[in-house]
Formats: sequence, C-alpha cells, structure tokens
Amino acid sequence: MLRNTKQNDIKLFPYRPRRYQREIVRTIRECLEERIPLVLESGTGSGKTVCAVSQCLNFSINNDKKILYITRTNAQQRQVITEVRKIREVFPDNRENIFAVGVQGRAHTCLLARDDPELSKGSAEELARFCSEMKKGKRKKKCRYFERLGENPDLLEDIKGWVREKLPTVEEIVERCRELEVCPYEINRMMIPYANLVVAPYIYVFDDNLRNLIMDLMGKGEEDIILVVDEAHNLPEYLRSLLSTYLSVYATNQCLSESERYGDPFIFKNLRLSEFLLVVRDVIDQIRGEFLKGNNHDALLPDDYFASILCERFGIREKDLRAIGEQLIIYGEEIKDIKQREGKLPRSYIHKLGVFLLSWLDIGDGDFVKLVVDETDGKNPRIEIYCLDASLAAAPIGKFYTSIHMSGTLSPLEEYRDSLNLPPDTKLVSFPSPFPKENRKIIYSPLVSTRYEEIKFSEEMINRIKDIIVGICNTFNRNIIVFFPSFELMNRFLDGGLIKDIKKTIYVERREMKQDELMETILRFKKRGS
Repeated sequence: MLRNTKQNDIKLFPYRPRRYQREIVRTIRECLEERIPLVLESGTGSGKTVCAVSQCLNFSINNDKKILYITRTNAQQRQVITEVRKIREVFPDNRENIFAVGVQGRAHTCLLARDDPELSKGSAEELARFCSEMKKGKRKKKCRYFERLGENPDLLEDIKGWVREKLPTVEEIVERCRELEVCPYEINRMMIPYANLVVAPYIYVFDDNLRNLIMDLMGKGEEDIILVVDEAHNLPEYLRSLLSTYLSVYATNQCLSESERYGDPFIFKNLRLSEFLLVVRDVIDQIRGEFLKGNNHDALLPDDYFASILCERFGIREKDLRAIGEQLIIYGEEIKDIKQREGKLPRSYIHKLGVFLLSWLDIGDGDFVKLVVDETDGKNPRIEIYCLDASLAAAPIGKFYTSIHMSGTLSPLEEYRDSLNLPPDTKLVSFPSPFPKENRKIIYSPLVSTRYEEIKFSEEMINRIKDIIVGICNTFNRNIIVFFPSFELMNRFLDGGLIKDIKKTIYVERREMKQDELMETILRFKKRGS
C-alpha cells in the first residue's frame, strides 16, 4: 500500500489533489530520482497528464534535464500544453523556468501543404524535399511564407515573444502565422531550443532521422531527456505497423501511371517496366483468388510465394528479381528528382515498389508474417509484410534518461513491459479509478449486432441500430457522442437519414477534415452543451 505523500512531494502541481493523485505523483517522482522506467495504469480522468507534466518539469528544472512527451495523435498535444499553461499561472515564480512547445510535421504546419490536398498527404521525407526545393526558390518558385521570415526581423521577434508569453498550441501558432503570412513550421523549430518540455508525435522518437533532428534542436542527447509516452496502450501496435509494409493493386496502378508519364524503360534485359507492373498486379489478384475464400479478409502466405510466382512468370531467379527491385529504386529516385525540380511532391510509387520487393525478399520467418488482405471486395487487394515483434522498433526508448509509459488500459502490465523489451526492474503500477462505480453505467442491447457480416448485408440491422441511436439522442438532455468503427459505416447511417431524425445540433467528423477543423468542431461541441 502506498503511503500518503507530504505536501512538498507535489511541487508544481496546480490543482487540489484528488483521490490517488498524491500516490501517482510520488510514484513518478521516485522513478525519476531512481532512473527506473515506469509503466503506469490509471483510469481516464484520473489526472495522469498533469501528474506526469508537473513532476517531470520539477525534476528537469532541478537536474538540468529536458522532457520529450510523445502522443499517438496530434490532438492529444493540446491537453499537455493546457496543463503547462496552468502550472505557469499557478506558480508565477517558476514562469521563466517553464516553457513548452508542441511539434508537428510539415503536413500540419506547412501552410502550402495545408492548402494542397496532395502535399498534405506527403510523408516527412517527401515534404522535407519539397520544402528544401521551395526554399532554394529555383525556377522562380519560392515559399513566400519562408521568404517573409527573412525579410522582417522585427516581425520574427514579435512572433517569438508572443509564443514565449502565450504558450500557444500548434494549431494556434499555425493560425497566427497564417494571419501574418509567415511559416509556422520554421517558427516552431526556432522555439524548440528554449523549451524544457517538447510535445511531439510518436514518430519523432522511432524514426532515426526525426529523432536526431529533435535532439539537435533540444540541445540535449537522449541520456539527458525524460521520455513520457502518452496513451501507451497504442505504442506496441504503432511500432508493429511502423515496421510493416504492403503493396496494393492501387499502388501498382499508380506505378503504371508513372511509367506512362515519365517513361517505360527496360528494367531487366528485354523486360520493360510496364510489362513487369502488369504481371505484379495480376499476381496480387491471383493470390487473392487462391487464398481468400468466403468472408475471409486476410490469410497467411507461404514465405516465398509472391516472389516465386514472379520468378516463374518471367523465367528468372531470385537474384534477378532482386536486381529488378534495385533498378526500380534507381528509376524511382529519378522520378522523385524530376518532381522535386518541378515544385511537386517528390513521391514515386515505383520507388516504393522497389523497396517493398527487396523487403519481401530479405524478410524471413520469425518476427514477420506475409499476408494477403482484402477489405474492398476485390477492388484493392494487397499483399503485406506484417511485423509481429514491437520490440524491434522500441530500442530508442532505452537511450533516454528514463521513460514513463501511461494509459488507462495497459493491463497486463508485464505483457506491455515485455512487448517493448523494457528492463526487468521497470516499475509496474496500476491505480483504480478515482470515480465511484455507481457513477458508471454500461448498457447493451441484445437486439442488435455489430458483426461485420450482419451490418454489411442486413439493412434491417442498420435500421435497428439507427433507431436506438435516435432514441438515446432525443431522450437525454445531455451532450452525446456516437462512435462508429469506420467512416464507411458512419456514412451509411448518415445516408439513411440519421441526422434528419435527431433533434439536436449535430457535429460530424469527416474523413477529409484537417486537424484544426476537427479540433474546432470538438471545441464547439463541448462549449455548446445542451
């Protein structure tokens, strides 16, 4: 049983402690002092974020450390910045010692990318190359937002002063910079060296290039940085997906489009690129037909199945197929260079195909499996290399001063620890919900089912679920959130008249929504009440 902490154990804690918060604070503080990783489970609403932020800030100030707080989604950053603001407000004597910055990629902070649907979908590497070309300003194509930063030093200092004073979220920085027509991405980068707490997406730790970038900007090595992982139950699957890759019929069609646009060279002896691509597409369809029967949406493939079919079709050996993959990468790089010089997103599906092909040949049994997957009724099947072992990508965690992993749903804690290969002495602590059980009511209806097959083929089931949703929304005078497992299913309900039947103001998350639009929608929903 954890003992109660003394008052000075909760320095920089900006609220009156609620149930279990003193114990959570003490646990975090001890792990920081002893440099032991912590896996902490505590229910939603228990105050994990402010407990971790306050104690890590206090420790960092007194021990010359910095904090990298990583989140699964950009939207979760807002809560961290909000808590830091509160700490600075309640403890003005420490105001000058506390500064936090939210970090997001160019897809969210480049004004050109936010206004261009193609650019907004670019990877970090693609957008970095695009940005580099726009900064050079070749062919009279320049980024006016970047140019304006260098033209007006006084404006730059005003913005930096505003950021230091207001501690804005990334969304607020973007909107301010849009008004002033300067680059939010560059402003964010300039502020990172001043911050003792940086909030960033997971990728900034687990991508080597991005981690090196953020370390350089923070001015510390990993050994002097405390890593906090928010919503940590997402991390193992995130890491598995990071090392997984796939090739779809859609991607193959995009390769064909590139070959039509940029040329159709020979990639092996007398084999042209387009001929190879047509066979690849045909083989994916063939594999789908052989392995996916009935309502099955995925199936395991023999390790060498895809490659062996290609070799048989072309009468080549595996080393020849590897040479083809290498040639695809070389040609794809040429395409990316051309696009970059044209001021376009430097993306090549042919390059991605080459990388996938070499990965397929190199990865064997054990830590990965090979699959065929189809969730589109044959429209866009794919073959996939799926990682089974999250610890393969988790190695960077061990480089940090220590790490704190928090979530409301981490049990069994030992399994989480082992899945990331955290040290055996990692502290595992679970706190019960601070809220009375009688306040939590869970109700389910035996009259409906959310099984994919029943929802997909039964209009009657859709109507039953719709009637229940409408009844709940129109009966209770409270804010209500309805969650759907996919946008596709949600749109079926919307097309079926769900909005028309609900007698409330309705806010809908759309697939094409940008992050700032989604956050604004959520804020309006929360403020409106009933």
